[in-house]
Amino acid sequence: MYWYEEGKPDGRFIGNTKKYSIYGSHYNSTIEVVHEKPPERKPEEFIFAYGPSTGGLMESVGLDILTPGEKITSISVDPTYKLRKIKVTGMGIQDALLRIERINGFHSASHAICFLRAVEDALQIEVPEEVQFNRIAQIEAERIRSHLLVIQKLAESAGFGVPVNQLSMIREKVSRIIGTQCGHRYFFAVNEIGKSRFMIDKLQEKLLEVIGEFRMISEGLMESKLFLNRLQNNGINRDPESTGPAARGAGIRHDARNELPVLPYEQLDYFPIVRDEGDAFSRFMIRSDEIFQSYDIIKNIHASKSIERLDYDLQKMGGTGMARIESPSGDLFYSVEIEKGNVVDIGMISPSWRNVLSFRRSMEGNIFTDFHFNWESFGIWISELGVDLS
Repeated sequence: MYWYEEGKPDGRFIGNTKKYSIYGSHYNSTIEVVHEKPPERKPEEFIFAYGPSTGGLMESVGLDILTPGEKITSISVDPTYKLRKIKVTGMGIQDALLRIERINGFHSASHAICFLRAVEDALQIEVPEEVQFNRIAQIEAERIRSHLLVIQKLAESAGFGVPVNQLSMIREKVSRIIGTQCGHRYFFAVNEIGKSRFMIDKLQEKLLEVIGEFRMISEGLMESKLFLNRLQNNGINRDPESTGPAARGAGIRHDARNELPVLPYEQLDYFPIVRDEGDAFSRFMIRSDEIFQSYDIIKNIHASKSIERLDYDLQKMGGTGMARIESPSGDLFYSVEIEKGNVVDIGMISPSWRNVLSFRRSMEGNIFTDFHFNWESFGIWISELGVDLS
């Protein structure tokens, strides 16, 4: 395995698959126990159940809030209302990919590419550089759209109807651009082993109008004291094992794009954007700045000539591989074991696993009216959290 090796814990803890504990650059076959004791319930406290289906939440999730009436003592998150068992073992790689890329349609490119990089690692396939840059363009276009959605949901929490509709409109423009460039607005059936079908020519030109429109909307939001007051000092996060914008918004430079050479970001002048406040406002600003940065990354990728189709005799290939990439929400990890071209074992760790832990801690001491702003600022996806791959 190219990016990971077995050994003692090294670096921050990424999470557990069914088979491994994953750290920065090592994996361990001894599963690390992750357990947080529930707080003792005081006589004046009660549990307020919110969800699993309620206004303001995009996905079904159960939330039990321990509170004496206004201030939140603790909060638990139950994603099992949307638990999906997705069987991919025993399938060929391309058939398994059809299911992997549908775990979370909003982050389909990230899941597909991370899975394929793990497969290519297992099969020791050298992927052409042109394909790797093509995949970076996909992930960064997906990051722009995903960050637009999070910011839209933050504006919706404030009841700002005009920017909500404006953000929804430009997010739709990004989806249509993606659809034009690859034939599907959610990147379905775009990637396969050693190959990607995403036209990056004129992508920069097509996204330019979107970036200009978002700049005007974000400047308008920054002028709203009401909006800023709901984000500043809300949900302060200092979790050293945070991931994605939640980490970089707390001054922690965690970013798989410059931690592992799974994709050649080092050739595109990439650097992590960080802020120190650690609150919902900081996470909002990280996402706003990364929208512009993702556009700059795409500008630095030059369109390549068509790549000759690479064919592999998968029936004679096998091995074990791992990969970790920076999805829009943070660290996304896949491990696979391949035998005769079929997936015989698979593991996945989504960024929402760590983001939920950080969110829970950040809500302690807040009040319920802060909940929606803080929840949306972490970019949590229950569709990634409530999934059982087998």
